[in-house]
Amino acid sequence: MIILDIIYYIVIITNFTVSIIEKKLWKQLFWIYFGITIITEILFTIKASFVAARMYNYLDLFCIIYFGYIYNKEINDKYVIKVTTLLFFILGGIFIFISKTNYSIITGYLYCIFLFFISLFWFYKKISSKDQEENILNLCFFWISSSLLFWAMFYIFRMFPMYLFNKKDPEFLKEISYVFTIINIIAYSLFLRGLFCKR
Repeated sequence: MIILDIIYYIVIITNFTVSIIEKKLWKQLFWIYFGITIITEILFTIKASFVAARMYNYLDLFCIIYFGYIYNKEINDKYVIKVTTLLFFILGGIFIFISKTNYSIITGYLYCIFLFFISLFWFYKKISSKDQEENILNLCFFWISSSLLFWAMFYIFRMFPMYLFNKKDPEFLKEISYVFTIINIIAYSLFLRGLFCKR
């Protein structure tokens, strides 16, 4: 395991620990999200016999439901988040079912687009709100939304050449993986910053 992987695990475990210690975060169930992410990463790292790359597709579906749930509670919108979440979840499930590869890139793209939508929708709601008096930098979901936007943008570029480089230039694909580990560290650090916000 390289240094970057160790730092990544430290950051994500710190997020998990903070989400348990801070009682104000319990209603968002962040500890469930980080717990499942940690378990998935560990299983894939140790190459457990029952684990396949397809597992990440199921993690994508879980995350669509999870972030749809917490953003629906945060924004308190009756229809937009609920309908969008259901639509992306169903489409993702369909592409997993019909995919002939271990990991359905289409489902990964759908997940990224979903993160773009809910994050930007949150920014739109906050910026357009007339009742917003507090500095937006003090809001937990400012940092979480920034984290998700940042991660999704780079994840799209991570997925795009994946199968092509796996056949033609696996060494370059490894380099991309190292860069993406750095992106993960930055994204989860932004997320962690949000967990320390009062609101």
